[in-house]
Amino acid sequence: MTEKLTYQELESQIIALKAESAVLQLQLEIAKQSENQSRETAQLLQTLVDTIPSPLFYKNIDGAYEQCNDAFAETILGIDKDKIINKSLFDLGEYIPYELAEIYHAKDLILLKNSGKQVYETSVKCADGSIRIFSFYKASVLAESGKILGVVGVMLDITELKNKKRELKEKNRRLETYSMTDPLTSLYNRRKFNAVFPDCLRVAKRSKRLLNFAIIDVDNFKKYNDNYGHVAGDNALVIISNLLQSKLQRPDDYIFRLGGEEFGLLFYADDEISASQFASDIRLSIQGLGIPHTANEGYECVTISLGLVTIKNSNKDMLAVYEMADNLLYKVKKSGKNQILTKLV
Repeated sequence: MTEKLTYQELESQIIALKAESAVLQLQLEIAKQSENQSRETAQLLQTLVDTIPSPLFYKNIDGAYEQCNDAFAETILGIDKDKIINKSLFDLGEYIPYELAEIYHAKDLILLKNSGKQVYETSVKCADGSIRIFSFYKASVLAESGKILGVVGVMLDITELKNKKRELKEKNRRLETYSMTDPLTSLYNRRKFNAVFPDCLRVAKRSKRLLNFAIIDVDNFKKYNDNYGHVAGDNALVIISNLLQSKLQRPDDYIFRLGGEEFGLLFYADDEISASQFASDIRLSIQGLGIPHTANEGYECVTISLGLVTIKNSNKDMLAVYEMADNLLYKVKKSGKNQILTKLV
């Protein structure tokens, strides 16, 4: 038998139904707002990502692009994003050469199999045809459970930075060269001599070859300048320097301008006789240039004098060897010039 509802009971049920309907309506409104907020948040995030000038991308566990920004689509591939999304490296063969796709994929697999981060540099051919250097910053993307979902990557264009570094390195190299080089003759200067000589002495102790050091002085050079002028004097020094440089055949032989008309020569020889012959050849070659020098008594042309020290079994330091060669040169100057005095130590 059906129970009849009283008016009051019916009214209560109607009120309850209205309340439930209001709650449902409120829940729907909240859900709509939440959905709108999610869309707005997603749109905001996409706008932020697209505003970033560095290329960004996200690949899923299968290696397909699920997201990228405008910089990646336009700068790297030169196509719309909708042609990239859900495509793998190998699906984009028109824009990414297969051999490069293999390299990039191998890098991705490391992060897709074992969570971690990667930082590396590589050259990339961009959409405009230019080759630019990018630094890649990549990391595995994980779910709360720790499961790997994909790989996110950021590409930082470091081309200009690399170019600036190269330019700076080249400028530093040039400055180093200038600081070690005589500006007139382009020979090494005394600073380079002071740096090289100690190293040569250490090498000589371990080598079967003999290290030789000679001080070369242009005879009566002050009189040459007085007679022909300093410009002519500078030209004569350049000519002499070029000849001295041409005589050095080994990469570990050195010629220095020690100052004024004085030069230093460091070279290796098999024995003291060949060392003396090499120095004699230099002396005769300078005389053979025939540079007029009427104030150079007895020769009428530019000549040189040499003090040569051959180091065989000695623990002499740089200063001691230098003083020996200088004393030999002094004796040559006193005894008539255009000669060589040698000493074996």
